[in-house]
Formats: sequence, C-alpha cells, structure tokens
Amino acid sequence: MQNALSVDVEAWFQVGEFETVIDRKDWDTLECRVERNTDAVMALFVEAGVKATFFALGWVAERYPALIRRIVDAGHEIASHGYGHDRVFTLTPEQFVADIVKTRKLLEDASGQKVIGYRAPSFSIDQRTPWAHKILAEQGYTYSSSVAPVKHDHYGWADAPRFAFRPVAGSDFLEIPVTTAQLGS
Repeated sequence: MQNALSVDVEAWFQVGEFETVIDRKDWDTLECRVERNTDAVMALFVEAGVKATFFALGWVAERYPALIRRIVDAGHEIASHGYGHDRVFTLTPEQFVADIVKTRKLLEDASGQKVIGYRAPSFSIDQRTPWAHKILAEQGYTYSSSVAPVKHDHYGWADAPRFAFRPVAGSDFLEIPVTTAQLGS
C-alpha cells in the first residue's frame, strides 16, 4: 500500500486562529519553536523509515534556511505553503502571484531543489478562488494539496471532489485534496 504523508512547517503564532490576536509585526519577537519541532518530527520519521512532503512557509525559509536544507538532506520534499500564512481568499490574484513567486524563490534558494508543490494556508483554495489553480499551473507548479472537501468554520469546500482531480482544463496540474472520510450520511 502506498501512502502520502505531509507536514506544514509554520510557527505556532502563524495559524489562522491567531490572525486577529497576534499582530504580524510581533512575530519576530515571539518564541519560535519551528526548528525544534520540525527536527523532532523528522526524527520520528527516521525511526519509522518514512519520507514526507514538508509544506514550508517562505517566512520560515527566510529566517531558518538551514532548517529547509536539513529537511531536504534527510530525503524529504520541500513544497510551498505561501509566505506568511495568508489565506488565499484574502488575496487578489496579483497578490497571490507575488506571494507564491517570493516563497518559491526563498524555498529553492534554501533547499537547492525545484519547488513543484503548493498547499494553501488553512486549505483556503475554495469556491471563492476559482482563479488560484490556474495561477499555480501558469507559475509552473505541478500539484497542489490545498482543498479540504469538508464544511468547517475556518475552511473547506464541501462540494469539491474528495479524490485527486485536474482543476485546470488542458493542463496536467493536479489538485490532491486532503484525505477525508464520510461517516454516516
């Protein structure tokens, strides 16, 4: 059986629940545990003999490039999680392009590898952002894991396909939604 495993590389204060509580200008003053926690996760993966995709923020790569390199040196894939955990539906298409271009450069410079994957912060590609997949394909990304086919108070696109699909006509670009299970009816 083949399985996929992924990790979001972000600091505790960057998640959506804190976006109205912790000001971004304060991020650099807060205790950042991202290196310690990511190293601990990688140690668990060594014990289990597994590899994963690490969706990393550009903000993290900018401040901790050696962490990004350690992830790649351990045999894992680095993919983009955007720069500062801005949910896609809060950005204009032009802002989204700027965000993914900046982040890809930071990740590729730190990792020494081409970045081909993307995960939207808080799974924020949904029915409000029909343009996002097309932009990712145009920018050379080959896949995304940005859709949560669920109804949730912070994210979700309940009507989205539950399994991998090609959202851009005429393109090989692939969306791989997060795994969900239907319980009951």
